[in-house]
Amino acid sequence: MNQNRPDAAHPPEDYPWVPASVLLQPLGSVAPPPNSRLVVAVGSNAAPSVLRRKLDHLGDAVEPALCRVRVANITVGHSAHVAARGYIPAAPVHAGQGVLTTVGAWLKPSQTEALDRTEPNYDRRTVNTHDHPLQLADRLPGVPTPDEFDLYVSRHGVLADPDGGAALPFGDQPTVLAWLARRLGVTKLDGPPADVCARLATGDLGARVTGLMRAAGLSQPAWPSLAADGGAR
Repeated sequence: MNQNRPDAAHPPEDYPWVPASVLLQPLGSVAPPPNSRLVVAVGSNAAPSVLRRKLDHLGDAVEPALCRVRVANITVGHSAHVAARGYIPAAPVHAGQGVLTTVGAWLKPSQTEALDRTEPNYDRRTVNTHDHPLQLADRLPGVPTPDEFDLYVSRHGVLADPDGGAALPFGDQPTVLAWLARRLGVTKLDGPPADVCARLATGDLGARVTGLMRAAGLSQPAWPSLAADGGAR
């Protein structure tokens, strides 16, 4: 949900460029299709325009049914990898407190499969609303709060200091790039974020920096319970 390059109106420091209005204005206007699942977005998929663009190629004229959601015991951090286009993307983090306000999409199987293919660095996982109570901020007629929902968990873990502290909270690109530069000593991480992201997207630098994150112990599991059971859906 996190690898789309922003256009000229959305510089890297604004990543993931989800307008605040998305989380303030009601979204629920399209009824969920039969047999659909609720997928909770973290990162750029919370922008309806991004989600529609990813699903547009299906050509089935089914508009994603979107709604605002509030989910407990989840926060947002940074995946411990460099995205193909040079950004340090967002990722959900299992947390014992805090509430995430974001966008959920009711997707039918063909749509979830299509979305899976856009997320090579993430696994779609199913979590239950007992452990992570969920509220639908936009009520659609005849749609109850589900017992479970899906979200994309990073295969690389999330950025954190190697002393076992909490995951690095989600921030803008200048903040996370500076955090990495201090810990990795990579001079190519210094400079304006647009320039750094362009360098990371060129050649193998992004892959090398991802490897350095791992070697430096800057990654921790985003979802310990899922890691323990092998990550089964």
